[in-house]
Amino acid sequence: MKTRKEKEKMLNELKDIAQRASIIALFDFKGMTVMEMNDLRKRMKEKGYGVKVVKNNLLRISLEKQAPEIKDILVGNTAIIFSFSDEVEPLKIFVEFVDEVNKGELKGGVLHGKFISKDELKKLSNLPPVQELRAKVVGGISAPLYGLVWSLGGILRGLVYALNALKEKKEKEV
Repeated sequence: MKTRKEKEKMLNELKDIAQRASIIALFDFKGMTVMEMNDLRKRMKEKGYGVKVVKNNLLRISLEKQAPEIKDILVGNTAIIFSFSDEVEPLKIFVEFVDEVNKGELKGGVLHGKFISKDELKKLSNLPPVQELRAKVVGGISAPLYGLVWSLGGILRGLVYALNALKEKKEKEV
């Protein structure tokens, strides 16, 4: 049994995570061994994400203001995955891990302070990484600009050729 002081410390830590995290995904870890859970923690930590096994009551208290719907999914074993930056990659890592060990299931979560269902989490895990989306946006914006620059350059080259031709014609006439 944890002392009241330890529970308060854990609650304060969860409240801090709830305030700062861009995503918190709850999952059932039933059937996972300690080694498997440590493997998941290691994979997440390598990328800067966190995994914590939590008491349902403490999690409910820490998230009740942001996402009161969370209380409906707090049944059985619960652990959280959280990230302060990327919303998609930690879910991708988790889904890949679950496919390998055939244990664990998403329950739902909180995305930027709003409750999201497990189906929405699964859809989110299928999105490309944030860096790839940013690259596509930049590529989409820059492609027409490169086309415009190329076209304007072509017009200028044509003008230069025409002026050179006029110059050569004038020189031949003289």
